[in-house]
Amino acid sequence: MEIINETQIITLCPACSSQELHDVLKRRGSDQLVRCTECGSIHNVALQAQAAPETTSVRIIVSAGEDSAQYNIELPPDHEVYTGDELLVDDPSADEVHLTEVASVESHGARVISAVAANIDTIWSRAIDKVTVKVAIHNGRKTRSVKLQEYGDREFTVGSIEDVSGSRYRIIRIKTREQGFRKYAGNVVSAKDIKRIFAERVYI
Repeated sequence: MEIINETQIITLCPACSSQELHDVLKRRGSDQLVRCTECGSIHNVALQAQAAPETTSVRIIVSAGEDSAQYNIELPPDHEVYTGDELLVDDPSADEVHLTEVASVESHGARVISAVAANIDTIWSRAIDKVTVKVAIHNGRKTRSVKLQEYGDREFTVGSIEDVSGSRYRIIRIKTREQGFRKYAGNVVSAKDIKRIFAERVYI
Protein backbone atom coordinates (compact mmCIF):
# COMPACT_ATOMS: atom_id res chain seq x y z
CA MET A 1 0.00 0.00 0.00
CA GLU A 2 1.26 3.47 -0.90
CA ILE A 3 -0.29 6.52 0.74
CA ILE A 4 -0.69 9.38 -1.73
CA ASN A 5 -2.41 11.79 0.66
CA GLU A 6 -5.08 11.71 3.36
CA THR A 7 -7.83 10.87 0.86
CA GLN A 8 -6.12 8.60 -1.68
CA ILE A 9 -3.95 5.48 -1.60
CA ILE A 10 -2.60 2.97 -4.10
CA THR A 11 -3.41 -0.59 -3.06
CA LEU A 12 -4.46 -3.99 -4.45
CA CYS A 13 -8.01 -4.03 -5.83
CA PRO A 14 -9.56 -7.54 -5.40
CA ALA A 15 -11.79 -6.99 -8.44
CA CYS A 16 -9.06 -5.70 -10.76
CA SER A 17 -6.35 -8.00 -9.30
CA SER A 18 -3.84 -5.17 -9.63
CA GLN A 19 -2.52 -2.16 -7.76
CA GLU A 20 -4.89 0.74 -8.38
CA LEU A 21 -5.59 4.23 -7.09
CA HIS A 22 -8.32 4.23 -4.41
CA ASP A 23 -10.33 6.97 -2.71
CA VAL A 24 -10.50 6.71 1.08
CA LEU A 25 -14.17 6.79 2.11
CA LYS A 26 -13.94 6.13 5.84
CA ARG A 27 -11.48 5.10 8.52
CA ARG A 28 -12.46 2.44 11.05
CA GLY A 29 -9.79 1.93 13.68
CA SER A 30 -6.94 0.12 11.97
CA ASP A 31 -8.94 -0.34 8.75
CA GLN A 32 -10.09 2.05 6.07
CA LEU A 33 -12.95 1.74 3.61
CA VAL A 34 -11.78 2.52 0.07
CA ARG A 35 -13.21 2.68 -3.46
CA CYS A 36 -11.22 1.73 -6.55
CA THR A 37 -11.11 4.60 -9.04
CA GLU A 38 -10.71 2.08 -11.89
CA CYS A 39 -13.69 -0.24 -11.35
CA GLY A 40 -15.64 1.44 -8.54
CA SER A 41 -15.62 -1.56 -6.19
CA ILE A 42 -15.55 -0.84 -2.44
CA HIS A 43 -13.54 -2.87 0.05
CA ASN A 44 -11.61 -2.64 3.33
CA VAL A 45 -7.85 -2.19 3.58
CA ALA A 46 -5.85 -2.77 6.77
CA LEU A 47 -3.57 0.11 7.68
CA GLN A 48 0.07 -0.87 7.74
CA ALA A 49 2.02 0.14 10.81
CA GLN A 50 4.78 2.50 9.82
CA ALA A 51 8.20 1.62 11.13
CA ALA A 52 9.74 4.14 13.49
CA PRO A 53 12.40 6.22 11.76
CA GLU A 54 15.93 4.92 12.25
CA THR A 55 18.09 6.93 14.63
CA THR A 56 21.61 6.76 15.98
CA SER A 57 22.72 7.61 19.52
CA VAL A 58 25.27 10.44 19.67
CA ARG A 59 27.28 11.43 22.72
CA ILE A 60 27.04 15.13 23.62
CA ILE A 61 28.96 17.04 26.29
CA VAL A 62 27.04 20.02 27.68
CA SER A 63 28.97 22.75 29.51
CA ALA A 64 27.18 25.16 31.83
CA GLY A 65 29.56 27.66 33.38
CA GLU A 66 32.35 25.64 34.99
CA ASP A 67 30.37 22.39 35.02
CA SER A 68 30.03 19.79 32.26
CA ALA A 69 27.81 16.74 31.87
CA GLN A 70 27.57 13.92 29.33
CA TYR A 71 24.32 12.90 27.64
CA ASN A 72 23.17 11.00 24.58
CA ILE A 73 20.79 12.29 21.92
CA GLU A 74 19.00 10.40 19.16
CA LEU A 75 19.45 11.78 15.63
CA PRO A 76 18.73 10.43 12.12
CA PRO A 77 21.97 8.86 10.83
CA ASP A 78 22.12 11.28 7.88
CA HIS A 79 21.37 14.41 9.95
CA GLU A 80 24.27 16.83 9.57
CA VAL A 81 25.31 18.71 12.70
CA TYR A 82 27.14 22.03 12.27
CA THR A 83 29.09 24.18 14.70
CA GLY A 84 26.66 26.85 15.89
CA ASP A 85 23.57 24.63 15.60
CA GLU A 86 21.14 24.63 18.51
CA LEU A 87 20.09 21.25 19.93
CA LEU A 88 17.63 20.17 22.62
CA VAL A 89 19.14 17.70 25.10
CA ASP A 90 17.08 15.62 27.54
CA ASP A 91 18.40 15.39 31.10
CA PRO A 92 16.63 12.30 32.53
CA SER A 93 18.17 12.74 35.99
CA ALA A 94 16.58 16.17 36.45
CA ASP A 95 13.57 15.63 34.18
CA GLU A 96 14.61 18.71 32.20
CA VAL A 97 15.45 19.66 28.63
CA HIS A 98 18.48 21.88 27.94
CA LEU A 99 18.82 24.18 24.95
CA THR A 100 22.43 23.95 23.80
CA GLU A 101 24.65 25.44 21.11
CA VAL A 102 27.17 23.23 19.33
CA ALA A 103 30.69 24.48 20.04
CA SER A 104 32.51 21.79 18.04
CA VAL A 105 32.02 18.38 16.47
CA GLU A 106 34.42 15.43 16.80
CA SER A 107 34.39 12.89 13.97
CA HIS A 108 36.85 10.00 13.52
CA GLY A 109 39.08 11.49 16.23
CA ALA A 110 39.31 14.99 14.73
CA ARG A 111 37.50 18.27 15.35
CA VAL A 112 35.46 19.30 12.30
CA ILE A 113 32.99 22.04 11.42
CA SER A 114 30.22 19.56 10.63
CA ALA A 115 29.50 15.84 10.26
CA VAL A 116 26.52 13.54 9.79
CA ALA A 117 25.30 11.89 13.00
CA ALA A 118 26.45 8.41 11.95
CA ASN A 119 30.06 9.68 11.78
CA ILE A 120 30.10 11.73 14.99
CA ASP A 121 32.18 10.63 18.00
CA THR A 122 31.20 13.49 20.29
CA ILE A 123 29.34 16.79 20.12
CA TRP A 124 30.75 19.52 22.37
CA SER A 125 28.18 22.12 23.34
CA ARG A 126 27.25 24.76 25.90
CA ALA A 127 23.92 25.34 27.58
CA ILE A 128 22.27 28.54 26.36
CA ASP A 129 18.88 28.35 28.07
CA LYS A 130 20.47 29.95 31.16
CA VAL A 131 23.92 31.54 30.87
CA THR A 132 26.38 33.51 32.98
CA VAL A 133 26.99 37.05 31.72
CA LYS A 134 30.14 38.77 33.00
CA VAL A 135 29.93 42.54 33.48
CA ALA A 136 32.88 44.87 34.15
CA ILE A 137 31.60 48.11 35.73
CA HIS A 138 33.90 51.17 35.90
CA ASN A 139 33.02 53.90 38.40
CA GLY A 140 35.68 56.44 37.36
CA ARG A 141 38.41 55.17 39.65
CA LYS A 142 38.22 51.39 39.66
CA THR A 143 36.46 48.52 37.99
CA ARG A 144 34.47 45.77 39.63
CA SER A 145 33.24 42.57 38.02
CA VAL A 146 29.84 40.98 38.53
CA LYS A 147 28.20 37.88 37.10
CA LEU A 148 24.58 37.79 36.02
CA GLN A 149 22.47 34.67 35.49
CA GLU A 150 20.27 35.35 32.47
CA TYR A 151 18.12 33.50 29.96
CA GLY A 152 20.06 32.92 26.76
CA ASP A 153 17.70 34.99 24.63
CA ARG A 154 17.76 37.99 27.01
CA GLU A 155 18.99 40.98 24.97
CA PHE A 156 21.46 43.65 26.04
CA THR A 157 21.79 46.94 24.16
CA VAL A 158 24.81 49.23 23.92
CA GLY A 159 23.84 52.56 25.50
CA SER A 160 21.08 51.14 27.68
CA ILE A 161 21.01 51.57 31.46
CA GLU A 162 20.73 48.44 33.60
CA ASP A 163 20.35 47.73 37.32
CA VAL A 164 22.62 45.38 39.28
CA SER A 165 22.13 44.93 43.02
CA GLY A 166 20.68 48.41 43.37
CA SER A 167 23.41 50.07 41.28
CA ARG A 168 22.82 51.47 37.81
CA TYR A 169 25.23 51.23 34.93
CA ARG A 170 25.30 52.15 31.24
CA ILE A 171 26.57 49.61 28.72
CA ILE A 172 29.39 51.14 26.67
CA ARG A 173 30.49 48.07 24.71
CA ILE A 174 29.84 44.34 24.47
CA LYS A 175 32.43 41.70 23.61
CA THR A 176 30.78 38.84 21.72
CA ARG A 177 31.91 35.23 21.47
CA GLU A 178 32.36 35.19 17.71
CA GLN A 179 32.14 38.69 16.22
CA GLY A 180 34.35 40.97 18.28
CA PHE A 181 33.07 44.12 19.97
CA ARG A 182 29.73 45.88 19.64
CA LYS A 183 30.24 49.52 20.64
CA TYR A 184 27.68 51.61 18.79
CA ALA A 185 24.54 52.81 20.58
CA GLY A 186 21.64 50.56 19.70
CA ASN A 187 23.74 47.45 18.98
CA VAL A 188 21.88 44.47 20.46
CA VAL A 189 23.41 41.15 21.58
CA SER A 190 21.69 38.11 23.12
CA ALA A 191 23.06 36.91 26.45
CA LYS A 192 24.08 33.54 24.97
CA ASP A 193 26.41 35.34 22.53
CA ILE A 194 28.09 37.63 25.09
CA LYS A 195 31.61 37.07 26.39
CA ARG A 196 31.72 40.22 28.54
CA ILE A 197 29.86 43.51 28.98
CA PHE A 198 31.82 46.70 29.68
CA ALA A 199 29.87 49.40 31.48
CA GLU A 200 30.16 52.63 33.45
CA ARG A 201 28.42 53.50 36.69
CA VAL A 202 25.69 56.14 36.42
CA TYR A 203 24.14 58.13 39.25
CA ILE A 204 20.68 59.10 38.02
